[in-house]
Amino acid sequence: MKYLSCQTQDVVSVVDCKTPVVAAGEILVRMVMCGVCGTDVAKVFGDYPKPQKLGHEVVGVVHAVGEGVPRFSVGQRVALAHHAPDFTSHYTKRGSETMDPLFKRSNIDPGGFSEFIRVPEPLVENTVVAIPDHVPDARAVFMEPMACCLRALDRVLLEPDDCCLVVGAGAVGILFMPLLRDRGVKTIAADMRHERIDVAKTWGAAAGGLPGQDDVAALCKQHSKGRGADCVVLTIVNPATVQLALQSVRDGGTIVIFGGKPGSEFALPMWDIWLREINLVSSYSATPDCLHRAMTILAGKGYEGLEGLISHHMPLSDAQAAFELVYQGKASKAVLTP
Repeated sequence: MKYLSCQTQDVVSVVDCKTPVVAAGEILVRMVMCGVCGTDVAKVFGDYPKPQKLGHEVVGVVHAVGEGVPRFSVGQRVALAHHAPDFTSHYTKRGSETMDPLFKRSNIDPGGFSEFIRVPEPLVENTVVAIPDHVPDARAVFMEPMACCLRALDRVLLEPDDCCLVVGAGAVGILFMPLLRDRGVKTIAADMRHERIDVAKTWGAAAGGLPGQDDVAALCKQHSKGRGADCVVLTIVNPATVQLALQSVRDGGTIVIFGGKPGSEFALPMWDIWLREINLVSSYSATPDCLHRAMTILAGKGYEGLEGLISHHMPLSDAQAAFELVYQGKASKAVLTP
């Protein structure tokens, strides 16, 4: 079988290997599609050590079932993710599941960009979710990224009629729009492209602006009775977006660090952050319960057509081109197929 690997800097390669054999408690999934995540791109073009496993936004069909797996059957459509914690650990019991050592060690084999994927027992129990019949594969592929969005919002106190600024209106940024809409939160989108602002509005944003051209901070005040944004979600983290967040967030509000990359370092005005009592919250990955919640949401009313956020469907053989498109900001969302 073939799978995608990153052995050297800036290059992804299609590699041949034997199809995995499942043991008791495991399943083998035939990949139908796998989304290219920003983290995958960072692993290829960033300062991550090589080699790197790639792919975790997987939709597929169960191909084989190990002994003792009653929940799944051959031919069943599933979406899956790649990490699960030790539910008895100190971290998990205190709401830090994604910081549990087992969480980061666990993974699918040999990765999501593979013709066949072996899912180990702890992941079968916690990160594999059946896809309802009426949900198309191209919508189900958003389960893992939407779960990440849910966990980020779980870490923030937001009430109906609050205001939230989402910086970055790519596919993941757009996923926040209907989630916030359904919570009754007024959402402002910020992005460098007019067309992405337009998409954000179709999915629930009350307004949007282009940093450098529009006064995004003033937009936030306009939609919050002059306070500023109760929350700012940074799907892109750099000095400019952090400065925008500090200008836009209200006193006592929260800035969520949702996206990052290795080597990101810059100064913060700690006196102002302290004086204004601004909360800095980070959110890394998604917990198993968020995966199940995400699939329920994707199957519900108001999320039909979300699959339209995918700009590029490309075969595994064109993976290098797909990764470069995402890296260059030319694809809002790319998915790879076998």
